[in-house]
Amino acid sequence: MSRHHRRKKRFKLRSFYIWHRYMGVAAAAFMVLVAVTGVLMNHPDRLGIDDKFVDAGWVLDWYGIHTPDDLLSFRAGDHYVSRMGKHLYLDTREFEGRYRDLVGAVRVHELLAIAVDDSILLLTPDGELVERLHTRDGVPAGLLRIGTDPAGDLVLEGGLDLWTPDADFLRWQPWHGDRDSLRWSKPQPLPPALYQALVTHYRGEALPLMRLLADLHSGRFFGRYGPWLIDLSALLLVLLSLSGTWIWLRRRR
Repeated sequence: MSRHHRRKKRFKLRSFYIWHRYMGVAAAAFMVLVAVTGVLMNHPDRLGIDDKFVDAGWVLDWYGIHTPDDLLSFRAGDHYVSRMGKHLYLDTREFEGRYRDLVGAVRVHELLAIAVDDSILLLTPDGELVERLHTRDGVPAGLLRIGTDPAGDLVLEGGLDLWTPDADFLRWQPWHGDRDSLRWSKPQPLPPALYQALVTHYRGEALPLMRLLADLHSGRFFGRYGPWLIDLSALLLVLLSLSGTWIWLRRRR
């Protein structure tokens, strides 16, 4: 083999080695990301990440998770009842489920009564749920307002009528009296510290950590072209294996 051919062969091998190195560097970052997120997702219970949420502000902003504009709050005794989005809170404690409407909340003798979604939530002064009364339990449909009369008894406005329950909340009957004497529950602003606590709680439980890991693993976190970047990295890894094998075989000759 002439010197010219040997030099040309070495040049080809060196060029191929450079491309091999560049492909390795390009694929490495994404492959490490895929590997790490894959391991984490395979052992969520053991690693304790199955029920955790992301609270990093920039990540939540990236996902478009912001504080809703429809915060509504009422004061009942020493407590505040608030609806943020479809989340319902007593102070900073969240109720289970999702809620569309919050009509109001009042203190009724030794109970807290919250009117929400055509039903009444009855709670102890400490916030423990005693019972949820629905329209099938006699609660008037189309709740408009909730309040108390001069005796401290519960009064609801549903449609054009006023209603009040008996002492055991088993039966409802029309309320008769001076309407001007009723104390209706009205929206009130939250104290700043409580408002900030609700915002932190709302955003802090909006994005599960497992979803973030899945989006990083698939590339969806990086936008519409993210999955294509992961696919390209996988293709580069295949080419890396082939080029590495080719270089090894050429050097053995």
